[in-house]
Amino acid sequence: MDQFLTDIMDAAARKYGAEGERPKALFRIVDPERGEIEIETSEGLRRHVLKPLPELFGKGHGVSSVDPQDERFMPLLLRIEESIVEHYEQDPDLTDGRVSLALSRLILQPGCDPGDDALCRHLQLDLRLLLSLNDYSRQEVRWALRKIDKSVRRHSRADGPRGYLDFIRDQFGPLG
Repeated sequence: MDQFLTDIMDAAARKYGAEGERPKALFRIVDPERGEIEIETSEGLRRHVLKPLPELFGKGHGVSSVDPQDERFMPLLLRIEESIVEHYEQDPDLTDGRVSLALSRLILQPGCDPGDDALCRHLQLDLRLLLSLNDYSRQEVRWALRKIDKSVRRHSRADGPRGYLDFIRDQFGPLG
């Protein structure tokens, strides 16, 4: 976690009467390559560069697996899937196979060099933001990525090369 960012976001949420919540509207990503965000605070706009993924892993919840029904893991699982849907909306040529490749890379090493894989880069940025504000261990993140990758493979086998993407987009509805 990033205590500095957590403190800023909590103060900003209190300003807007949303204590305990960190509304997305309070910040925006200004430089995805660097992981720089802009946060609206009572003192005005403040910029912050997100820490690299390896520095953000926490102690986690001390579990032996990630249960999709467990409320503690909903933010993690939903953020990963929402990130995939956001990327699909930007890149309609995306396929389940490319999603699975990006997830496989991140399962092996969440902080890997994404190279020219835009989806992998997008997922890493969203994970950096999520992990800045939430306590998940490296293993919990890897388990969550693995659960989603299994879903990708299952839907792709059953419904074709965009089976998972179309399914998950339907679940989220239009984003933006």
